[in-house]
Amino acid sequence: MALINNYYVHVTEENVTSGIESTTHPVEKGLDIADTIRKTPKEISLTGKIVKVGSMPANAIVVGLENLMQNGSLVKYIGRNSVVNMQIQSFNHSHPNTIAGGCDFDMTLRVVRIAQPSYKSTSTKSNNNTNKTSTTPKSTSIKTGDVVIFTGGNVYVSSTASQPAANRGKSTCKVTIINTNKHPYHLISNDGGKVYGWVDKANVQTKSSTTTKATTSKSTKQVTSGDNKAVYHTVKKGNTVWGLVNNNYKSLGKSVQWVIDNNPKCFSKKGDPTTLIVGSKLLMGYKN
Repeated sequence: MALINNYYVHVTEENVTSGIESTTHPVEKGLDIADTIRKTPKEISLTGKIVKVGSMPANAIVVGLENLMQNGSLVKYIGRNSVVNMQIQSFNHSHPNTIAGGCDFDMTLRVVRIAQPSYKSTSTKSNNNTNKTSTTPKSTSIKTGDVVIFTGGNVYVSSTASQPAANRGKSTCKVTIINTNKHPYHLISNDGGKVYGWVDKANVQTKSSTTTKATTSKSTKQVTSGDNKAVYHTVKKGNTVWGLVNNNYKSLGKSVQWVIDNNPKCFSKKGDPTTLIVGSKLLMGYKN
């Protein structure tokens, strides 16, 4: 099984394409001279099947993947290869009578890089023959990599989009990109809140620091964090991340990707949800 964000798919063939482009100039004698070399984006072509996984039906997986493609969302692919910052370029599926409730599919993923402005606008104010320069927008304490609270509202495909791609509720998110455009923050939900895109500054709040106090009970460990308690699971043989997230700890509202990102030491292979280490303490989320 392979994982595309929070969706499991059965991949039977995985082809990776990468390369370079170079410009050449002819010379009087010998081979042409190459003076510029540029990488081309890595692409992964997938072929396989989509079937019911646990309690998630195949059609829900198909709809979720189509939404990721149509919204231009950044995805993380974990299969025979693991690649981040990709977009779904094409997604085709057929529904033969040989797959009950599922479908065959093929998909193309491509690595992308989001453009950011290379300048900052400034304004100059003169007072009593003294020049003072201020930079806009006003600097805040929020930095790339910070965990913040998205208070709810519109989510956009790009930082300059005029129409929202979705409207999401309150969610704890990670800041992945910051710029100075209309929607300055790119956020990704840490708690399964489905925020994945650019948002307005007014809808982002910093997360207050908290202290922790630990108590343990059987295979579940709870750690007080302000008004919340972190819930841990002691991994047993046969446990899967998907099963724990969608069955045992479904009420916590976390996603498979959130558990993977917040428990790097619980997997023998980084980012691979199938390599859970038996006996490790897995953070599953927070309980009020």
